[in-house]
Amino acid sequence: MTISPLARPLFTILAISAIGAAEVDFLDLRLGGGILSSNFKGASSTTVTDNNTNISTTTNSGDDGRDADSNYRGQFQLVWGSLGSAGGLIVGGGIAVNNARFDNGAQEADVTTPVINVMIGYGYAVTPAWHFELAPFAGVGRTYYSVRDNGSSSTSEEWDSYYEYGVKAGTYFTADSGWQVGVEIPYLVGRFNPEYDHNDNANTYTVSDERSNQGFGLLVTVGKRF
Repeated sequence: MTISPLARPLFTILAISAIGAAEVDFLDLRLGGGILSSNFKGASSTTVTDNNTNISTTTNSGDDGRDADSNYRGQFQLVWGSLGSAGGLIVGGGIAVNNARFDNGAQEADVTTPVINVMIGYGYAVTPAWHFELAPFAGVGRTYYSVRDNGSSSTSEEWDSYYEYGVKAGTYFTADSGWQVGVEIPYLVGRFNPEYDHNDNANTYTVSDERSNQGFGLLVTVGKRF
């Protein structure tokens, strides 16, 4: 029987399913980096104080989110897995740094966030060298929020608490030497509430924000299996 070239990928998948998953125990050390969603939602309260009269006016906005011009992530992870014929458990932890930048012409903001995270989920090995992972994750950290007004003589620099959660799907190929490459697609939600001051010649501005970054990302990893 001749198999159509269009049908061959389907027969390959069916053959792999019939054979069953590979059984793999591993400890992977991974270094990764890539982009996160640039979508930021938020609300803010701004108090403007006239430097001459000392009179203050406060305005509130319920929805003033602005997308970042860029949003990158670098991460370092240690992941353990024990995958049987039906897949199995994976557990991991690590550190990451997110960096988002905003520039609207009048103001520039740089948001840098070191974070510690953990994950626990499910892995499935198609072959001993090739496996998939699906894992929820959560992390906590600190956001360094730097804002500069182009008409200001000073830059506001503040630290604020940060937390994130989400789920990531990834696939990884490990060579016989133990070196590994992979691709991850995380869906991440990160939240922080910065407060900062800045001023120009006429006014002092006090801003209190609520910020949320939410969406899909794309990361590439390289690592070593032990």
